[in-house]
Amino acid sequence: MLYKIKQLLKRCQHAVVTDTTRDIILSIIIGILTGLASVYIIKLEGSIERLLYSRQNYVFNIRHVLRLKTLIIFLLPLSGAIFFIIVKTLFFKDQKMGYGFPDFIVNVNKHNAKISIKTVLYLLLFTPIIIGTGNMAGVEGPIAQIGGGFGSFLSDLMGEENRKRRKLLIAAGTAAGIASIFNAPITGVFFAIEIVLLGEYNLNSLSLIVISAITGTLVRRSFLGNEAIFSVPTHRFSGLYPLIGYALLGIFVGIFAFLFEKWFFKSADYFKGLKLRANTKPLIGSAVIGMIGILLPMSLGNGYPVISMALTDKLSFFLILFLFIAKFIGTPITIGSGLPGGIYAPSLYIGAMLGGTIGYVFTFLFPHNPVSVGVFAIIGMSAFLVSITHAPFTGIFLVFELTNDYKIILPFMLASITAILIKTRIFPDSIEHYPIREFIKRVEIEEEKRDAES
Repeated sequence: MLYKIKQLLKRCQHAVVTDTTRDIILSIIIGILTGLASVYIIKLEGSIERLLYSRQNYVFNIRHVLRLKTLIIFLLPLSGAIFFIIVKTLFFKDQKMGYGFPDFIVNVNKHNAKISIKTVLYLLLFTPIIIGTGNMAGVEGPIAQIGGGFGSFLSDLMGEENRKRRKLLIAAGTAAGIASIFNAPITGVFFAIEIVLLGEYNLNSLSLIVISAITGTLVRRSFLGNEAIFSVPTHRFSGLYPLIGYALLGIFVGIFAFLFEKWFFKSADYFKGLKLRANTKPLIGSAVIGMIGILLPMSLGNGYPVISMALTDKLSFFLILFLFIAKFIGTPITIGSGLPGGIYAPSLYIGAMLGGTIGYVFTFLFPHNPVSVGVFAIIGMSAFLVSITHAPFTGIFLVFELTNDYKIILPFMLASITAILIKTRIFPDSIEHYPIREFIKRVEIEEEKRDAES
């Protein structure tokens, strides 16, 4: 039956519309579906967080830790993991656990560029629940895959046999996903080009990606409004003196980005090496997150409210330092243990806390520095994201669109480029492209073995 529907649609579309017109229509539909998916994830995750958590500046205190109400925090991330394990075991046994975005990129660029609708349902179901219950991950990687899944599904429905056109519609879906989840259409476009398409695009592909990103953003804004995610005062850049601090910030961010990647992959390898059933490993990861949450509940979940506090100078030095450490340690454990999620929101959080920490140190050493700690936090967000993704336009424009602060472009550029130069000097691969390079290396080794045997 489905085959007959595909054939009928194919004949109708060839008779009525050109290929270009068809692709534009499909891009709009993909943008609408992905925008609705983003709204659903944002609303459900937010509802769970408001129900379960209260945002308070907890610090370590033995009486606080022993209170029953606080100990319940330990169980919240664990509850999300238990739900994930039970439902996945029953209905989604074939779905990959953990950080699936690198495999998604490999599939789009090296394989048949097909994403099953079951993968879309898997991510739609678990992503907001896992993060809403406090586990340290982001929704951005999953929503990009969801958007790509819609592109793949519509390609199948229309009987698309051209792999390049299918790949283009998938990229359009990822652009709509990032654009709608962040309310950042420019970022969505650059994300699709720099990360998903690996920098390969032409004018036709760019137009479809832009259309899908705009459509997804409009859908999100129609439900959630047009406010920037982070409301910050407008900053003005003046003089060359603060550039010293921004350059130092870029150096430290580059070093910590390298350390984060090493810890990220080491955590994943550790959980892979555990002699346990795969479905039980998320319990260990979420239990660790729960213990961190007892001491610092502000480190749980996506952390957007806490990032806003850092950007507006509302966090003390020690609190911002401890929050940086907690998220830095917790995110790789969450994803490495097998729970679904992305690294963009945690990267923004880590970058903001690291930037704020360095900002406090810099203002202490140079008390006449005219720039606030919040500015260092904003710039740290951009620099950290750029350095772990190796996508400078995506990182820089994302922070612009998240804050609506276009006044400090020079500090953004200086810190971000310094960070990525330091990071690539130490470790040349991004957090997403390192697994791709390892995949290509394995394929080449296997091909050499086959050639030698023949």
